[in-house]
Parts: sequence; structure tokens; C-alpha cells
Amino acid sequence: MSDPNLPPSEPPAWDAPPAAPTAPPPPPAGAYAAPPAGGMAPVAPAAAASVPSIFSPTWMMEGTPAPAGWQPKQKMVMGILAILLGGLGIHSFMMGNTKKGIIQICSNLLCVGGLWGLIEGVLILMGNISTDAYGVPLTE
Repeated sequence: MSDPNLPPSEPPAWDAPPAAPTAPPPPPAGAYAAPPAGGMAPVAPAAAASVPSIFSPTWMMEGTPAPAGWQPKQKMVMGILAILLGGLGIHSFMMGNTKKGIIQICSNLLCVGGLWGLIEGVLILMGNISTDAYGVPLTE
């Protein structure tokens, strides 16, 4: 079975040897810098950051900028969520404290999560907890 469009002396395309690989094009000028002779570029040591207190309401992400599109949360909504669903850590997740929310879920399994949520709800409504995990103030 041969292709009627090909002359009889040429083999079909699927029998042809693969084409030789070509080199990739060079990067644009100024877009690539060769690594130093030792391999990796030296990295400056990070500045020593102060360790936030575990009792700080923003102890999870202090100094971290809020993600793009992060909206301020309402104090009343966060307080009511903490009182009603505090054992599940819903208010902590909404305020950006993911680790704290997971800890609250685990403590709810030990039957103390509801009390923790009730206390945090009252603290939020009284204004003692006035920012979320990123330091964005809660709105009225």
C-alpha cells in the first residue's frame, strides 16, 4: 500500500529518519547572566526578625503583607462567628489564621474548642482583638 501522491522512489514520511536536533535560540541580550565560577551566587543573610509572642492576635503571620484582594473583615461578623462556630475555628480561618483554626478544630475534639471560641468572640466584639492575621483592622 503506497501513497499515490508520492513518486515511487521516495519512502513514505513515517519511514524517514528523524530530523537532527537543533540548538535552542540564544536568550535575548541582557536577560541571562552566567553564574559565578563557584556555581551558585552568594546569598546575603536575612535580617534577624523579632519573634512575635504567641499571645499576640497576629502571631501567625506578623510582618506578612496581606494577599492581593484581601478585604477587611467586619468585627460584628467575626465576633458572632466566633461565638456560634468558634469550636470549628471558622472565624480564625476567615481572619487568615489557618494554623490557629486547625488547632481550634483539634481542641474541639477534646471538648474545649467551644469555650475558646466563646472567649475569642467576646474579645473581638469588645475590640481587644482588632486586626486580622495580616494586621488589617477589623471594620465596624
